[in-house]
Amino acid sequence: MPGLPLSHEEEEKGEEEEEEDDDLEDTPLEPEDALRFVQSVGYVEPSKRAWLMRATLGIPPEPREWPNGCLLPESSRDRRHVGGLQWHHTYEMDKLSETCLPPMRYTECCDQASVGQERCFHKACPMLQVFCARIQTFLLADNTNPIEVYGCIAVRDSEDYSRNYLFNRSRDNPLTINSASDYLRLLSPKRGMSMQFDCLVEVAIRTKALSGDTDDKTLVDGCFDLIEGRAALDVLSRSTVEGEHGAIVFDLIIFRRGVEATISMNFLEVPGDGFDIKMCGFTAIWKNLYAFIDDEQCECDSFVSSVGKFARCFVVAVQFDDTLFIDFMEGNMPIAFEAAIHGSEEKLYHFRNGAAVSVEVSWSTTHY
Repeated sequence: MPGLPLSHEEEEKGEEEEEEDDDLEDTPLEPEDALRFVQSVGYVEPSKRAWLMRATLGIPPEPREWPNGCLLPESSRDRRHVGGLQWHHTYEMDKLSETCLPPMRYTECCDQASVGQERCFHKACPMLQVFCARIQTFLLADNTNPIEVYGCIAVRDSEDYSRNYLFNRSRDNPLTINSASDYLRLLSPKRGMSMQFDCLVEVAIRTKALSGDTDDKTLVDGCFDLIEGRAALDVLSRSTVEGEHGAIVFDLIIFRRGVEATISMNFLEVPGDGFDIKMCGFTAIWKNLYAFIDDEQCECDSFVSSVGKFARCFVVAVQFDDTLFIDFMEGNMPIAFEAAIHGSEEKLYHFRNGAAVSVEVSWSTTHY
């Protein structure tokens, strides 16, 4: 039913609210802003917290709608690795291996040590960051029937054109999706994703046969490329990739001057019976929101059972002139790390239950 026309006062109020949202998005955060927010919110579920951060701090900004991702010809899973088109050769699609390049390749500047000069030749460069991916499908029309999905999403960039996985589940280990929780649980990429030149996103997501069906269904199957000279830079964007029985909606950004942040944790004190942690990150200037450890968007075990190194590191792209806050979402002050070309910084965080963790953020470029 069409909406009722707004009164003059309602129109003015709506305009004022839009202006307030714009102000939130354009105003950089100070550490005091973050402190006031986390202390007032304390611990809430990640989905509710994300809503509160958007309403209170403008994090993240509303994404801009991109045109739908256009799948390349002969990019289905039965053709992409054996085809003879130019893009098959450019992205070396016959290689099925995971990237062997690690993160933190340029955390230290070898140039300065080797030539004995203070000049550094490394610089921030275009980088891709995928924040989340959601499933859209008519198969979820009935709220009582979840679906089980499996397959992979991988990014191939010019650093080695091997797969850098964001999602990777076999048919024997599917992810359950329902209308209330339609996120794919993404992996942290193995290393930062370079957009110094073009990169390609490889998608093959299927659903296991539902009751009464005999065959699995293909949700999305194909590849699309991101062209550095044509993509919108420094804009949080939402892009939909449509397939046979559904679509995947990506929230992503291509930073013009990105650096790679690798976050690792070493637990120094842990309660005797262990505990669950939640962790997110957000930035001061660009106001990006990173989901590191939660129950909905991330493929990560949140239980800490003993002291020592946490099993996972998290690799993200951050704009070079920004500050990254690491927040354990329990009401204490988040830890702030200023983005840099090189170097590592380590800071201590004390949990309210007495646990303590040393958080280290290492900065590197992705391309030399």
